[in-house]
Amino acid sequence: MEKRMRKTAIIVLAVITLSIIIPPAYSHPYWFKEGAYIKYVMKMPDNPEKNEVNIFMIWPRLLPKDAYEQIREIYEKDTNPTKIDNRSMISLFVTGDSYLTFEIFNVSNESALVRVTLELNNVSMWPGATLPRLILSKVLYLNLSDMVYYEEDGTPIGPPTFFINPSHPPKKGDYLLTPAFLKKYNIKGDDIVVTNVSFTWMEGKILHTHYGDFIPPYLFVESKGAYVIDDLTRGGGHTILTELIYEPDTGVLVTTIFADMTSEMTSLGVIGTVALDRINSRKLHKLIDEGKDDREWYGEGFNLYDTNIKFPDYGIKHSPSTPMKYFFALTLLVLLMTFVWNKRRWRR
Repeated sequence: MEKRMRKTAIIVLAVITLSIIIPPAYSHPYWFKEGAYIKYVMKMPDNPEKNEVNIFMIWPRLLPKDAYEQIREIYEKDTNPTKIDNRSMISLFVTGDSYLTFEIFNVSNESALVRVTLELNNVSMWPGATLPRLILSKVLYLNLSDMVYYEEDGTPIGPPTFFINPSHPPKKGDYLLTPAFLKKYNIKGDDIVVTNVSFTWMEGKILHTHYGDFIPPYLFVESKGAYVIDDLTRGGGHTILTELIYEPDTGVLVTTIFADMTSEMTSLGVIGTVALDRINSRKLHKLIDEGKDDREWYGEGFNLYDTNIKFPDYGIKHSPSTPMKYFFALTLLVLLMTFVWNKRRWRR
């Protein structure tokens, strides 16, 4: 009887432990629901210096129709002999704040709609061609069974990048943008895939964003080295670099380092950026000059600015992140099994 009870207890402990280390089979985070929103910002000083300008490289064929007409009206003034030909990129020079917003609605068991809006302030294309404000916005259809955005004709765009499923983080080789999507819009070049995933980015350092401070561990996802042709007539191009930093318990993106091409940004027309949060960049340089960058850091890309998603309350110490919880639970199970095996061997 005692032997049977001991065996039952071991099985129960094993089941409980396995339920901890094996994440539930769901395709999106717990907070993903109607009305959730996330807003990011790249801030500019009130009086930016000459070199403090952000550049967004735009592929005209991907622009929302209203934004395309707004840009064409300014770009094709009589004083500018160049016309938009849809075969080469247009550079937008931004000296004001840039906002990137995601709004989730129409959520069902199978799908959801995500409105993506990029707001650029103080935009110029060439001297004399300026816009005080430019809005690029689209509603993307997200299939929840495979977590991929699709266009109306069924063309897959790519997975979300402003959040991930923390129990199934990206892997090396995963597409950020599908070849079918790039081919449809005549974007020629290499496959845009994940090249590195790590939990050791900025170990031991507090990360400052405009929303608030975060503490490690962070999840770092990188896409590096792909080459994209941005001028089909002359054959010019540029190398892609996208570096994304996530809070690993929620899977929410908290900052970018670079964000050349992602599913959401490219769906709005962005195929490259030379852009920084210039206010945070100044703070980071000061931090480095003072020798304090060994324990804190400032996000220099798109920084989390506002959201109604509730993050875990870690207090002073960070609770183990999702992957670490699985590791600790697995260790516990191994120790338990080793203890039982040794006890039985000695009894023999």
